[in-house]
Amino acid sequence: MTQLSKLAILGIAKETVANTYLAPTAFIPFSKADFEDHFAEIKDNSFRANDTDLQGMYQGVSEADWTIDLMAYPDVTGHFLRGMIGPDTVTAGVSTTMSSGSTAGATTISTAASVTAQSIIMIDTGINLEYAKVTNVSGAGPYVLTVQGLGTAGGLQFTHASAATVVSQTTHTFKQSAARATYSLTLYDTTQTLGYAGAAFSDLDIKIDPKAAVTLAAKLKAFPGVVQSTMTPTYTALPPALGWQWNMINAGASSTRGLSYDLKIKRKIDVIHSSDGVQAPREIFQGALDAEGTYSAIFENQVDMNLYLNYTQSPTTATLAQPLGAGGSSLALTMSKSGYYKGKRDLAKDYVEAQFSLSGIYNTTDGGAVQATLANFVTAAY
Repeated sequence: MTQLSKLAILGIAKETVANTYLAPTAFIPFSKADFEDHFAEIKDNSFRANDTDLQGMYQGVSEADWTIDLMAYPDVTGHFLRGMIGPDTVTAGVSTTMSSGSTAGATTISTAASVTAQSIIMIDTGINLEYAKVTNVSGAGPYVLTVQGLGTAGGLQFTHASAATVVSQTTHTFKQSAARATYSLTLYDTTQTLGYAGAAFSDLDIKIDPKAAVTLAAKLKAFPGVVQSTMTPTYTALPPALGWQWNMINAGASSTRGLSYDLKIKRKIDVIHSSDGVQAPREIFQGALDAEGTYSAIFENQVDMNLYLNYTQSPTTATLAQPLGAGGSSLALTMSKSGYYKGKRDLAKDYVEAQFSLSGIYNTTDGGAVQATLANFVTAAY
């Protein structure tokens, strides 16, 4: 029977033992996924006293190619940043409870533990779950949090009982390291479930356009697929980051000139086949990291162009900050030392634009060429 492609399922897990398959710990709501098992073709063109050139075909070494496109969901994005950039250093949020109940419209709540001012918090669970920003903290247990929410007059939307949970965001900082991670990808292709162990990222392209959702496009190499048990997916309930939530910081200040930003992070991948007597790779080796950006901006002054003309190697940071109604997550992509190596004015439209190309340069702040900081309500390290 003909199968509906929308029924496909894609799961991911960071392997605890490199190249050893692990069942999914998260599921990817993908827009597009291309995958293919490759077998080296070995032809026998020997002379055998007949009128045919090809005398035999044999199956050589095997590996798999993957490309995955998806929107930048705040609780899913961390898997891709960990696989491409490096380890996740977690700064844990506060997990506490309300010391007394609150009503809809409330602008203060009482909690057993303190929460840092300016934090985004998640209050309660289920149908009463909502997000708020803490603008002030007073008291000494119980603590009084002044909050800004989406309810009446900037207060809370819902009524909450005493002992309702209150959780502040966890911060995940991804920096480069020699400590690589391998992944298991699990695919239900609508006819069977296949597991691809040892997957290593070679490319991650993050596209920001104010007129669209922020997107991720990843490329990986993996061991060939092996039949696995069926899986039951659970997907994120959060909306993706949207391009209009973007703020650009370059030339030492925040800029409203940005029209689009495309950050391409790459590592050269070597699939190593060796004397181990099997078709599959011995390992898939990730090389050093390169970070390249393309930036399009309104050309209304010389500030951006001078980064190119003067070869000023200052920080460039693209920050995405979701509003409270979307969960309040944020993502910052930082090159603390960025080199603008192309700058072009574009007069083709009614207003003048400029296009720039830039590279991330090694620096001690990032511990490499680029770092990413993700704030959300995922408490475990990616």
